[in-house]
Amino acid sequence: MSAISQSRFQQFFLLALVLAVSAGFVWMIAGFLEALFLAALFAIFLIPVQRALAERLGGREVLAAFLALLAAIFIVVLPMLGLLGLIAAEAAALTEAVTPWAQQQLAEPEGFLSRVLPDWMPARDALAPYEAQITAKLGEFAGSVGGFLVNGLSRVTQGTVQFFLSLFVMLYALFYFLRAGSGLADNVLACVPMSAHDKALLVERVQSVVRATVKGTFVIGIVQGGLAGLAFFFLGLEGAILWGTIMAVLSIIPGVGAALVWIPAMIYLLATGQVWQGVVLGVWCAVVVGTADNFLRPQLVGRDTQMPDLLVLLSTLGGLALFGIVGIILGPMLATIFLAVWGLYRESFAAQLGEA
Repeated sequence: MSAISQSRFQQFFLLALVLAVSAGFVWMIAGFLEALFLAALFAIFLIPVQRALAERLGGREVLAAFLALLAAIFIVVLPMLGLLGLIAAEAAALTEAVTPWAQQQLAEPEGFLSRVLPDWMPARDALAPYEAQITAKLGEFAGSVGGFLVNGLSRVTQGTVQFFLSLFVMLYALFYFLRAGSGLADNVLACVPMSAHDKALLVERVQSVVRATVKGTFVIGIVQGGLAGLAFFFLGLEGAILWGTIMAVLSIIPGVGAALVWIPAMIYLLATGQVWQGVVLGVWCAVVVGTADNFLRPQLVGRDTQMPDLLVLLSTLGGLALFGIVGIILGPMLATIFLAVWGLYRESFAAQLGEA
């Protein structure tokens, strides 16, 4: 074997060994990848805070990282845990209240629509011949929803230990990322076979897009969910915090997210004879909640970093399917990185693509 062939063989062997060991390591820590990703996401926002604190503390990086971590715990983590507790309590109470009513109504299929739908609804008579089929489908749907809620609550209960373990890993990793600062990122980027210019451009673009997207998503979600939740509360609808939180999560889908909750709620109010409540809810959500997205998203996210609506929808649903509830954040984040990488590719190969 020639010296060149031997050197090439050694390089291929080393590359294969690196890939194999890396794959094994990732497989070993797969259960904590979401926690590590969230820690990195928080670090992107907190590193400027940590640096400012370090300057005020005379260069004490570790103390500054610890104070930034405490700020994240008290401002984000603890309120989120409290909100999750309220949501779980409201979900259990709502399920307990609705299930007996649904079972009673579906147990007497004859005249079900006449009992539920008001006389003034134009489609009431047209639906009468299909009453049995509609009642059966509603029963199947109610059973599916009930089973989903029960299974979801069971998974949360059974996964309590894993949840708090992942939370500990996330906080510990966040402290490490803050303490390491840019040195950790520099060590990772040193292994990437790209020019220094492309590396800097990629990091800058990913950070700006991630910051803008997360900031816009959280603020818009809080505003839309809060406004809609207040309307639900003052109109006397059960589970205002639960439905407001669901709308805050769905607000990541521009234009139609929150409407997936308040439109059925408005129809329910109108169908049950609560006409003025339904009208107030519809007008409030359409005018106030609906326009909040159109006003806030360009201001917070910026038109240059805003993802296409289709990509937002696909990344959200794909993230939910792949990662679970955390995918609401991870999905759009991966989509922003996807756009940043392809934007860098387009700029780097502009001459070959005929755009020079």
